[in-house]
Amino acid sequence: MLVNNINTLKSHIPTIVSGEFDKYSTYMADANNYIKRELLGSDLYEVIKDLTSTPPEAPEGGGETPADHSALVLRAEAVVSAKGYIACIPFLDLIQTESGFGVTRTDKIAPASPERVKALIAGTQQKLSDAIEELIDYLEETDTYHEDWKGSPAYTLLSDTYIETLREFRGYAAFTGNRLDFIKAKPRMLEAINFRICPVISQELNDEIIEQIRDEDLTDDNKSILPHLKFAFALFTIGEEKSATSYLMRVRKVITTTPDNYPTFKTSALYATIQAQTTTENSGSIFRTPL
Repeated sequence: MLVNNINTLKSHIPTIVSGEFDKYSTYMADANNYIKRELLGSDLYEVIKDLTSTPPEAPEGGGETPADHSALVLRAEAVVSAKGYIACIPFLDLIQTESGFGVTRTDKIAPASPERVKALIAGTQQKLSDAIEELIDYLEETDTYHEDWKGSPAYTLLSDTYIETLREFRGYAAFTGNRLDFIKAKPRMLEAINFRICPVISQELNDEIIEQIRDEDLTDDNKSILPHLKFAFALFTIGEEKSATSYLMRVRKVITTTPDNYPTFKTSALYATIQAQTTTENSGSIFRTPL
């Protein structure tokens, strides 16, 4: 486990002042599974676990000491500690007896009121949210870990949209939620793409641009319309329909007036439909009987 002793746990949770790790171990194990499954992926989790169990040693004969990756380890430990502690708070002073549950009292410290316990849970939940945000931000900014991180849901979750990170998203729309809220917004993001953007620029052009974003090989023409697409995507996601539509119509104008610059759009079924409608409208105007 990434957090496997009381001293590490205490360093991240200030309300723990004493006690044996055994009473926390089950909850920390669950939190370890969470961070492995939802945030890090198996490969990066194993890297961090190895770092916590066998820190790198300085090479014999001198030379540069290997990176200890302490910044990554500390961020991962913070997530696990907060996640596990939230889960165990309701059970810390409860025991099960033959006649039911009881509350343990092994010292003279007065028990906390329910309100204080609720405040502790709320505060730890915020601590968890902040820790997740800090961990993923750090991973996004640190290329060293990208190869091992690519298999995680957190890395791939938004790679099929125009904007992959919360930090960038906030540059295009006012998103007041935290990292977890951003992840939960994925269905709205896909709805914005599938039901708002694709019917205007074509499924084919949409897929091409997202693929080029993922591969970091955007063409100059696609690059020129991408900022408007990002604004439209972000604003549709948060429900700002009017502003989002305005940005999207700017993109539509560019690709329909210069279709040769967007061959994927020009060969799409959507463009063929647009051309057919234009021909029909023009034909109608030619044969319309003047009043």
